[in-house]
Amino acid sequence: MEIELIQDGKGVNYNKYRDVIENVKESLFRRNMGKETKEWIYISNFVGILFDKNRLILSLPKSVIIKEDVDKETLLYKYARLFDLYFMANEKKCDFIDKNGFIEYWCNQAIKENKTTTMTQEIITFKFEMVFEWMIGEFFHNQISIQKGDVLFNSQLLDKEININDTKYNTYHWNAIGKQKRDHKQKQIVKERESVFINQNKKNIPDIVCERILENPKYERPQKSCCILDAKYYGWDYEKEAYYLPRNLDIYKQFFYQEQFQRIYEKENETNVGVYNFLVLPDYLGDTKDTKWGIIRQCAVIEFDYHQNQKIAVLQVDIEKLVDFIYSGLDMKEDVLSVFLGNNRVVPMIYGNEKV
Repeated sequence: MEIELIQDGKGVNYNKYRDVIENVKESLFRRNMGKETKEWIYISNFVGILFDKNRLILSLPKSVIIKEDVDKETLLYKYARLFDLYFMANEKKCDFIDKNGFIEYWCNQAIKENKTTTMTQEIITFKFEMVFEWMIGEFFHNQISIQKGDVLFNSQLLDKEININDTKYNTYHWNAIGKQKRDHKQKQIVKERESVFINQNKKNIPDIVCERILENPKYERPQKSCCILDAKYYGWDYEKEAYYLPRNLDIYKQFFYQEQFQRIYEKENETNVGVYNFLVLPDYLGDTKDTKWGIIRQCAVIEFDYHQNQKIAVLQVDIEKLVDFIYSGLDMKEDVLSVFLGNNRVVPMIYGNEKV
């Protein structure tokens, strides 16, 4: 059975993939007008596996380079297993797995039996943002989980699990003001009706939160730290070969989470925890390959003039090596995040009198 590789965010040959494009959801291949050619370009808009006639099509994540000498079968099994791990770890429902068993096993059997199909079938397809977020969470040991609508934070510093959306941790509240009128005959205030708001308890769900205790020479005691990370998968303009800047909403949301977690610690009498902010992007430029670990580096700092004490550090991650890390269950042997916290380019917010 033939295995073909395409890439999320890259154009495909329409003549070669015409039946595929017409037989799967339109969202899996978006259509753009070429600026120079003025012709329609069809672009892969997913990560996953399609089964078409007598071939399996694997669409790889953005920033993963397709090498000519790559073992396509091994690569297919690697990503199939990654998808299996994602569903198992997140206890997500998958109709294909329910019907056919594990994706990796199905791919293995399809190749051995040289299966064929008359219509293109989706084996598994993703908008890869959620899988990328999960992988970053695994890499840094995420302490956030969602159970029955509750957003649970398994805090090591507080030595307990808390629901961060508990009303006592809320940073704002809706207070209804009833409409009233005075009854002049009885000289009483009569409540005509109450104002009612739907969905008052907004769910605040940061992507990844993890705590650290590290020795910092600037302090006389171990530094207690909380890191809030937001995984951003999109991030790249292929034509301009440049990163997209995060939207204002993404920045403000991170500042909100930062202040929320400061107040959580404060209400639990842990007032000297440094709360750090990170955005994590795929490495499209190969910047990480020459670093100490070969998988991650800090590439920028976002500063906000109106809030001098708030900064967001931006990290690049090599997705290919991150997939290997998750797939193989590797151990970094060194706490990468703690190393970043020790440099003067990553600045926390701290309550109390201590200064950074």
